[in-house]
Amino acid sequence: MRAQPLRWIVLTALAATAVLLWGCASNRSSPASQGAAVAANLGSTGRSAAPLPGQPGCFRLSDFDGSWTVLNDSELIVYAPLYSQPYLIKLFAPVPTLRFRERLGFADTGHTGMICNDTMDTLVVPRWEPERVPIVAVRKLTESEARHLLAENHIRPPRGPQPVRGNQPPGQ
Repeated sequence: MRAQPLRWIVLTALAATAVLLWGCASNRSSPASQGAAVAANLGSTGRSAAPLPGQPGCFRLSDFDGSWTVLNDSELIVYAPLYSQPYLIKLFAPVPTLRFRERLGFADTGHTGMICNDTMDTLVVPRWEPERVPIVAVRKLTESEARHLLAENHIRPPRGPQPVRGNQPPGQ
């Protein structure tokens, strides 16, 4: 009778070891792809776990002129190049004072000059702790997707053909 529980414990331990070893072997990849896996897992959180609009995308840091609109504590729309293309940025963690920021910046982890989806690049938020907040998704939006996100977050779209430079206050 004692052999049965002991056999169960040994088999369970062997199975757990096999799973751990398989997991470690499958994670032997570059830091960027490991960041991509984390971003993929985290990118589905928030906003009722609905998929994010748009397509995975990238923009050049040199094209970002400081135009953005905060949607909520963990999402914003940036425009690059020069008001022509909106991108949804989803952050790893919320920044409750994001709406009141006058300056934001980006840091690319791969030093490519690009902020891309699934690379764990960061949003630099001056006077916030931590100052660098990982980005879990960069989505290239169509104009209609950007307008829908603005409306969904109770933000009036810009009146002219160009968004406001810097952060657009809610309801303006």
